[in-house]
Amino acid sequence: MPRPDHMRATIRVLIVDDSALVRQMLHQALSLDPSIEIVGVARNGVQAVEMARAFDPDVVTLDIEMPELSGLEALPHIRSVSDARVVMLSSADDTDTTYQALALGAVDFLPKPKGRFTMSVGELSEQLIKTIKTAYRVSPDVVAIDKNAIARTMAAIAARAAEPRVSRAASKPGSIESGCEIVVAIAASTGGPPALEKVFRGLESSLAAAVLVVQHLPHGFSASLTRRLSRAGGIDVVEAQEDMALECGRGYLAPHGVHMVVVGQPPDARIAFDAFTPPLHGVRPAADLLFYSVAERFGSQAVGVVLTGMGSDGALGLRAIRDAGGAPIVQDEKTSIVWGMPGSAIKERASNRTISIDAIPAEIRRTVRAKEATRE
Repeated sequence: MPRPDHMRATIRVLIVDDSALVRQMLHQALSLDPSIEIVGVARNGVQAVEMARAFDPDVVTLDIEMPELSGLEALPHIRSVSDARVVMLSSADDTDTTYQALALGAVDFLPKPKGRFTMSVGELSEQLIKTIKTAYRVSPDVVAIDKNAIARTMAAIAARAAEPRVSRAASKPGSIESGCEIVVAIAASTGGPPALEKVFRGLESSLAAAVLVVQHLPHGFSASLTRRLSRAGGIDVVEAQEDMALECGRGYLAPHGVHMVVVGQPPDARIAFDAFTPPLHGVRPAADLLFYSVAERFGSQAVGVVLTGMGSDGALGLRAIRDAGGAPIVQDEKTSIVWGMPGSAIKERASNRTISIDAIPAEIRRTVRAKEATRE
């Protein structure tokens, strides 16, 4: 992938989709940005591979369901003939296949436009161009962090969380220990799903911690990611619910569209949602808010993990965890698809070291065991 000092003046994009309408919409949307050059338009996977070899694109937008050669089948061939970064265009019905594509090396994905009237070209253009530019950059500029916005948002959520609640979401019966007093909070964005799978593959149900995850996802993709993470390793992963109790050896994925925080004191801490507070860093859920709440409620018994992703979400929250006596873990630049969030965490002095994605599961296990030992 081209590094910042080797970037071209324009980003060369290859569009691949079997729908003439979608190809037209993508072409119109990308044409609004003068820094993007459309070098080719392919109707199927076979053409995509040929054009990727011939036209040297920087980024390929790749449909999943296509004749002759599907997007999933074409992806490894494209990667073998080109250094282009691949962005998948997926419908909510293709979520499992989308995550397979990410595991095969696609950089990111976007919900596929369903038709001419589902969104304006301007709306599509904003999302698409941002994703393509993110895919093109190896080390994007660290986004400035609005510390006052985080404080205001945390105060609003805390006020709502303090309101009386009628019931608590039932915990899943079984052998999983309830009332967990150690928590691992994980933040991820671009490149996150395959990184999370590697992390969960290395964890076990005997882990003496609850694992809370904020992964920036479009609407309709969290249920599929939850299933994939559950299948990846020994930890059962569920889509988090309002007022759900935290259990050791279990993972909780924040749903799209709400901020997820922790309220109450361990071992009676629980999950709370806020759908009214605006997005922070342009996202909702925001990992910073989860991390701040974890730092406040769990203190030294918290572990914060920042994985690959664009932007700065999680950086200040991870520093709050560190300042409260918790343990920070940051993915290294070499194994990150985008080193925006981890790089921001290092810039904010949330940690003084980084770790490869392959070493992070063992680091989580070791850190949790050490914290468990201090409680005995």
